[in-house]
Amino acid sequence: MKKIGIILAIILMVAVLNAETSGEYGMQILKVIVGADEAAMGGTGAFYANHAARFISNPAAGNIDKIQALSFNQNYWIFDTTINSLSYLKSNGRSSLGIGYRYLDYGALQGATDDGQLTGEFYPMDLVVSVGASYRVLPNHFLGANLNGLYQKIDIESALGGTVDLGYRYLSPLRGIELAAAIKNLGKTGKLGDEEIKLPLASELSFIFKEVDQYLNLASLKISSELRLVKYIDNDEIEANLGMKALVHQNLSLKGGYVINHDSKSWSAGFGVRIKRILVDYAFLPISGEIDDVHMIQLTYRF
Repeated sequence: MKKIGIILAIILMVAVLNAETSGEYGMQILKVIVGADEAAMGGTGAFYANHAARFISNPAAGNIDKIQALSFNQNYWIFDTTINSLSYLKSNGRSSLGIGYRYLDYGALQGATDDGQLTGEFYPMDLVVSVGASYRVLPNHFLGANLNGLYQKIDIESALGGTVDLGYRYLSPLRGIELAAAIKNLGKTGKLGDEEIKLPLASELSFIFKEVDQYLNLASLKISSELRLVKYIDNDEIEANLGMKALVHQNLSLKGGYVINHDSKSWSAGFGVRIKRILVDYAFLPISGEIDDVHMIQLTYRF
């Protein structure tokens, strides 16, 4: 059964190498990082996160520990758009169940006909509702799956769809070192008017290093990091995400990340503060060009 991890990793890399870019793709909200915790670390960190939305990043991340939490995330995105999400997660360490939504508000846009006649304002939106479960199938092997319902509206046209995300986590014999993989956005949607919507299928492979203070002999500092390789079907490049979290105090963490092979993103940073049962996370993502920088705020209550 230990071959499960190797087999899944091979399948994942085959999917990555055979993904081809063609046509137009929609529902880009599926690419947006949900939690401020992960956003501050370049899109990594789901497997050592303390918030409820981590199961959306990888379905197998739901039961990394015993948790019952509710998280709200407000994302002040590019071009004055906003994304908010609400997630609930309960895990007993062997199995987990999570539910949440993501909502992208594009704000008011001015409509026009093909000949330039204004038709008034309209309010586009994307909505994703997710239900996820994960299970510890063997002492070192975890599997998870998310079911996602999709809704997209542009002017008077709308479309419904559904996707499945599959996740895997392996605890290696080396202390603090883990392997994770995921295939996300498997599914389809209806047409938006006469336009076919193609979904951004993604394949991911992560190498995770948790709490390496045991090697550094730093009693008051706990450091976790991750390297995540991502291949979207609508991007010819393999994206590499590097992230690190330093727990400098029981109630304070500092985070940083870097993204390689992305057109507009590079470094990111943030911090987390814990006040009893409440966690507050902030992330800052500078965007290149004349695009507004991104600020994300996340509140988590652990029951």
